[in-house]
Amino acid sequence: MTRNWKKDLAKFERFLGNINLQKYARLRMIKTVEQDLPRDLLPLEIYYRYYWDATDFKDYDEVFKIYWSEKLNPYIYDFIKKYFYGCSLQFVEEGFKARLYRIWMSILTQFHFQYLWNALFDEELISTPELDMMGIDAIVILNSVKVAIQVKKVSYRREASDRRFTRRQQRHADIVVEVPYLVININELKNRLANPRVRESTKTKLQSALDVFSGNFIKLDNGFVIFKKEYLIHIRKVILTKLKAIEKGKKITYDKVLSW
Repeated sequence: MTRNWKKDLAKFERFLGNINLQKYARLRMIKTVEQDLPRDLLPLEIYYRYYWDATDFKDYDEVFKIYWSEKLNPYIYDFIKKYFYGCSLQFVEEGFKARLYRIWMSILTQFHFQYLWNALFDEELISTPELDMMGIDAIVILNSVKVAIQVKKVSYRREASDRRFTRRQQRHADIVVEVPYLVININELKNRLANPRVRESTKTKLQSALDVFSGNFIKLDNGFVIFKKEYLIHIRKVILTKLKAIEKGKKITYDKVLSW
């Protein structure tokens, strides 16, 4: 059965707009579980189950309870024996809850890009936990070329393109496109722009970041930031234009997407 992506997108955006971000603010400060999680402890399969494969959009507390129930025995117990022997189960659970919340917020952003793309264009994105574990958020075929999408968080400062296009990824896609997702504190940037002691060169960068943000993103009333449809139209045009010249195994980096 063909999905009604426009309907699913509208439902997902309502869900995103109703998340109580303040309720989970304390979790951003907890960083006790920072070890690399083994495959069996990754939450991706559960997140895909409820937020992508279906539209059973659960709040974070509920989806974390599902994760904890499914993973506790034996995977979390084995993890505790290795890294947290002697610690209380409550302490470890709080650490996992904070760690998985950050993953949850990131993948909800990725899913919004995917829902919006599939609602706008005929070429549907394919996204699975298995691809995600390889660093490929989604794949779309444009002009017979398999394009891997990587949603990349960036600030107004220039970060390096830190994801390589690995040989393993090249078995699933011909090229990689980094999609920039701008993470900024709007009020902080505006205050710095109004500060006479801030250098003009810095103000130029700050203003540019604000312009990019307002042109490509929407900040919902609860603070969650989503993509504008005009931004995805731009990204698709960039890909189609650069497909003519880019070699297989290469990347279209986020800075090229922003500067085109």
